[in-house]
Amino acid sequence: MPKPENVQNLPEIAEALTPPDPAQERLAQALQHLMTVEHAYRAEDMSLASLATRLNAPEYKLRRLINQRMGYRNFNAFINGLRLDAGFQSIGPFNRAFKAATGLTPTEFRKKYSADS
Repeated sequence: MPKPENVQNLPEIAEALTPPDPAQERLAQALQHLMTVEHAYRAEDMSLASLATRLNAPEYKLRRLINQRMGYRNFNAFINGLRLDAGFQSIGPFNRAFKAATGLTPTEFRKKYSADS
């Protein structure tokens, strides 16, 4: 029987012992290709539903892949992370994504870290 302090690690242990799902592997590879080669994140109307349709996958499987395997809290965090890396087409979405990622607006961030230097 596991010690109480190790109980919180049981999901990670179970995941490590579970063999990879070939269907999830294919979906992950297709998603990576779509984002890195085809730059699908650039589409202004990108949604979980439209991405699932392009990948010919159920939305719940794509959501699970993005949340659990890739570690993003939701679809928007995933897409905005890619867009932060590549640049935004307008300042509003950039500012919202920046604040979601850092907890600060770009102005607050500059003030905080320029004062520290």
